[in-house]
Amino acid sequence: MESTPSPRGVLDKDVSRLDVDGTFSVTWTHRLRFTRNVLDPDNSLIDSLIPAQPRPIRVLSILDSGLVEAQPTLVNQLDRWLTPRAEQLVPAGPPLILPGGEQAKTGWDAFEQTAQAIAKGHVCRQSLVLIFGGGAVLDAAGFAAATSHRGVKVIRLPSTTLAQGDSGVGVKNAINAFGTKNFLGTFAPPHAVVNDTSLLASLDDRHWRGGLSEAVKVSLLKDPDLLQLIEQNTQPLLNRDLQTMEDVLIESARLHLDHIVNGGDPFENEEARPLDLGHWSAHRMEAISEWQLSHGDAVAIGLALDITYATKIGMLPEAKAQRVIECLRALGFLESTPTLDDPDTLLQGLEEFREHLGGQLAVPLVSDIGVATEVDEINMSAMRDSIRDLRETIS
Repeated sequence: MESTPSPRGVLDKDVSRLDVDGTFSVTWTHRLRFTRNVLDPDNSLIDSLIPAQPRPIRVLSILDSGLVEAQPTLVNQLDRWLTPRAEQLVPAGPPLILPGGEQAKTGWDAFEQTAQAIAKGHVCRQSLVLIFGGGAVLDAAGFAAATSHRGVKVIRLPSTTLAQGDSGVGVKNAINAFGTKNFLGTFAPPHAVVNDTSLLASLDDRHWRGGLSEAVKVSLLKDPDLLQLIEQNTQPLLNRDLQTMEDVLIESARLHLDHIVNGGDPFENEEARPLDLGHWSAHRMEAISEWQLSHGDAVAIGLALDITYATKIGMLPEAKAQRVIECLRALGFLESTPTLDDPDTLLQGLEEFREHLGGQLAVPLVSDIGVATEVDEINMSAMRDSIRDLRETIS
């Protein structure tokens, strides 16, 4: 007797399971632009980034309160920029102004306000969210946009050196929760990143220098020439020379973008996070300080700690480490901080980092300027000594 084939999709009685796999990939263009005075009515940069649509696009604008306070005409500038574009862009309500600084991403307030504005303004997946602000506002508002309608298009307009050279260029969004930095978040690349360096002019000195610690970090990992550029221009940088800062930020952003696009792991599916030199301790110090220690200052201290450790275990020549520490000092970093007073409390950051990586520790270090390496174990005795040595160095 001939057997009858099973209907499509129905398991044969002798088959205990059915596996169906499919592989797909998504092509993405990560757009990074540098300009000045992006809201000048004659500046067409944002226009060139707006997706073509048969009907007007609803636009929600989100502004960092610190930026608005420092540049009181910004709201009017935005209105003047939108007015001649009325046939193409329709405001989805008044600009939403969110408190800036790390508190913006600590808790749900900024996330909820953004999501509510998206809902109230009838912002959809064909709409656009413009976010002007520092990294914390970009993170919190970007997280809300990434999860509203499963993803609303965002153009980031970073307003700090830290965001323009590093965090604003990335593909991540997050808020701090349960005492851990970036515990809740998504990988959601923005439609574009526009670095308007004219937004930097009103930064206070701490936030002006903030992005330089991340620039030093990426130079240590990838580009000795960038470190040399920074070393040769510490005084112009401290004197707030915009052209010099722009030169440094362009290189820092380019290196971070290159890692995302060409590093092979843009969504960090692997265990390692090769650009996180100095960050396991930086994130922990921020939490210990209850977010009073800025990210830029924390990263500078974290860099100094990791290179001190690298010399202590014989990986990095002491002269190279001293060169980096002198550079960070010259930029105004490495001020005394109580977050180094209790090594055991600080070292909990290693376990948090391990958990964040999925259980396997992978700490980036350097064996030379521009030569990155990675370790999966830390000599705790040597790290405690490094914390104590660094505390004495910067006290």
